[in-house]
Amino acid sequence: MTQTRDFLDRFRPAGAPGAAARAGVPADRVRELAEEVEPVLALLDDVHAECEQILHEARQEAARIADEAHAEVARIGRDAQRRTRAARDEAASGVLAQVRAEAQQAAAGADQQALSVRRLAKRRMPQLVATAVGMVRAGAGSQDGPVAGQDAIAGPLL
Repeated sequence: MTQTRDFLDRFRPAGAPGAAARAGVPADRVRELAEEVEPVLALLDDVHAECEQILHEARQEAARIADEAHAEVARIGRDAQRRTRAARDEAASGVLAQVRAEAQQAAAGADQQALSVRRLAKRRMPQLVATAVGMVRAGAGSQDGPVAGQDAIAGPLL
């Protein structure tokens, strides 16, 4: 099937009116266009090679930047772990110091309470010994009845 262009070529003017021209070979438009465009495209070969070089350098630069970023991420991670350990140790030492202070206060309070109990026992000891001795002496004389002074022992010792 013929293309529309080929069909319309029939109606083109053949040339300027006038004397007949020499017979020649029909014009090859495809070859003419190729010859016209080839030098321009040949100039683009250098541009294409330069583009390839730029792309290659850009890929290398991107890889270098990515490697540097990975190294930076690793460094930041190590620094964060170090800071975390330091903060944890600092918090633990603060809590430990507080617990030690509370333990010392509790021990001091216990020492004070023990001293108070000793003083009270020292103060009451003669009376309690006298009461016990009296009860033993009174109990030695009578085995059946209640021991004399028993109500004195029933009270609080402290």
